[in-house]
Amino acid sequence: MRKVSFGLALGFFACALAACGGETTQEPKAPVAPVATTPAPAPTATETAKVEAPKAQPSLAELEQTALKSYSEAMNAHDSKKLAALYADSAVVNVAGTPAEVKGKDAIGAQYQKLFDAFSNFKMAPSRVLSKGDIVIVEWAWTGTHTGEMGGIKATEKPVGSAGADVFWFTPEGLIKQQHTYYDMGTIMSQMGVSKQKGRPVPTLASSVQAVTSTGAADEAKNLEAANKMFGAFEKKSEADFLGSSAEDIAWDDMTQPETAKGKAAAKKFFGEMTKAFPDAKSTATNTWAVGDFVVMEGTFTGTHKGAFFGVQPTKKSVNMHGLDVVQFKDGKIVKGTSYANGLEMAMQLGLVPPPGAKPADPKAAPSKDAKPADKAAAPKADAKAPAKK
Repeated sequence: MRKVSFGLALGFFACALAACGGETTQEPKAPVAPVATTPAPAPTATETAKVEAPKAQPSLAELEQTALKSYSEAMNAHDSKKLAALYADSAVVNVAGTPAEVKGKDAIGAQYQKLFDAFSNFKMAPSRVLSKGDIVIVEWAWTGTHTGEMGGIKATEKPVGSAGADVFWFTPEGLIKQQHTYYDMGTIMSQMGVSKQKGRPVPTLASSVQAVTSTGAADEAKNLEAANKMFGAFEKKSEADFLGSSAEDIAWDDMTQPETAKGKAAAKKFFGEMTKAFPDAKSTATNTWAVGDFVVMEGTFTGTHKGAFFGVQPTKKSVNMHGLDVVQFKDGKIVKGTSYANGLEMAMQLGLVPPPGAKPADPKAAPSKDAKPADKAAAPKADAKAPAKK
């Protein structure tokens, strides 16, 4: 609103004085008629509204949409500074399967720059956006060519890429305050030729985005209950609970595995092998969101490797693997699932690959009885697989 300054008009009057030494007579002057003035017109209702009405503030949903659009543009422009500006000063980013979180907008921007340095023609595109209040889940894929060093691995000049997902938490001002990222590094290592483990091919980027916003409808709560029952089946060792909500033609993409698992029979086989390999298996949800026909579950899979695990003999070691599952329902049944995780997390815990920064083993040293080939970089191959390891 503009401030208006008002000035004060001062009038001066002259007096006629009598001269000394005699009487002076002055002819009376005719009265001067006052000058008519026209008052300023009162402001109209429209003009008052223009001055007084506050500017409408964008909703949180609108701020989130703007931030995500800027995020995609900055990623594809390799603009780490623009990316950093989308985060709150104290923002935190966690990447599944990595030991340290990235804290602060400047450090986050620096990490993005490392990504762009390693993949000079990096491109990404979202495929689905699920929104619920201040939380947005984005499924995406990225592609690029390995033209720079990454994690000590020199440029291979090979095309790489993977599917992944992010969970974003936003401030009321529309800044990202927390982010959890999920994608499989084993897939990238396979594409680079560093690992002999079969991985998924380089994905095709989506040309359109499916956007879904939670409505809080009763079906959302029912879907969430069904998904909780499925993932709780590991601890109960209940095959009936695991398969009960699945459609006959259910399809499941575990992004740590090379192929899509299709049909209820594949889901049954997966459950049997997982519960034998990890008799104390437990899936624990740390966050769950129901959004339209989708349920998103973020959590961990824990257990002790006491049985053969898709070709890997028992190591007797414990695992604690982080994952994100996106489950799609239709008519009350699960028709599609996608699991995002970093297969290297489990591989390192089982001793299949060394942790980052570890010194290479002495080639002259006798191998441990539990040692496994280093090329099992990703989670071991499964013929068919249903819901993710959590």
